[in-house]
Amino acid sequence: MTPRFPIDEAPDSAAKQTMEDALTKMHGGAPPFQWIEDDGRSLIGCYAPLCYTPDVAKQFFEVAKSVYGPTLVKARNRELAVLGLCSVLDVPYIDYLPRDLNDEEAMAYRLGRILTQLTGPLDDATWQEAISKMEKTEIVGIIHTVAGYRWVALLDFANGEDRRWSSLPPPPAHS
Repeated sequence: MTPRFPIDEAPDSAAKQTMEDALTKMHGGAPPFQWIEDDGRSLIGCYAPLCYTPDVAKQFFEVAKSVYGPTLVKARNRELAVLGLCSVLDVPYIDYLPRDLNDEEAMAYRLGRILTQLTGPLDDATWQEAISKMEKTEIVGIIHTVAGYRWVALLDFANGEDRRWSSLPPPPAHS
């Protein structure tokens, strides 16, 4: 597929360097994943469209550091909320259903699924169930996490079809 967001067409000639600097800072060194195409012409996934908005990209990474930080939400709940999101969206990175979850973990996973599909106010029954299983700060952390990963997914979708991380077919549609 022809890159939709080639680096040489980015509005800021320093876009690649901005991305590299932000990723290096966020990961405390070189990122542990491929973020640029082998030919160096475009970035991979959500990073490609982000390089066209360098001011937003800088703030995106600040938000990402906060969302992924250790104090916003428990690591296991963050993982489960992201898995919930990935079970709804056609995201190629993760494709498995967690097992043997305690009540709080199961709620984190459910919130990941529910929040990903939310098109109006969260219903009171779900809210009551959530606050019976976890603290409100944990719920808000999960909301931020799902929102952040949903943002990443939208940017990734805009970049086009890419199945390099998955040999699996797209997951079935969930109702």
